[in-house]
Amino acid sequence: MTELRCPSCGGALELDAQHPDIETCLQCQAKYKIWWERSAETGQEEVRFKPLPKKIAYGPVLEVEKKKSGWEPWGWKRGVALVILFFVLMGIMYGPKVYRRYQMDHGGGADTAVVDIY
Repeated sequence: MTELRCPSCGGALELDAQHPDIETCLQCQAKYKIWWERSAETGQEEVRFKPLPKKIAYGPVLEVEKKKSGWEPWGWKRGVALVILFFVLMGIMYGPKVYRRYQMDHGGGADTAVVDIY
């Protein structure tokens, strides 16, 4: 049996127990997929190395939902603010007219009566 050497650093390769076709270099920790291939020219079996990419420690990406402030489009706070604004504007625009009409209908005092002098 021939001892296999790492093609990049020349260190000894060790068989991975979980994957029999993968060898790991003891020095540089590079992993290689190993297979034997029969040469068409010489008729002998030769070892082929395919470097495996190093694993990147990916973690799951957890999307955190943004805390809702209530001011999103069509949020309840926006709706309440618009209703209140509507009533305030109506009070400013029509309030004096409604108040005068109320006093006329309910017999307002002499100081509030409008008198035409013409």
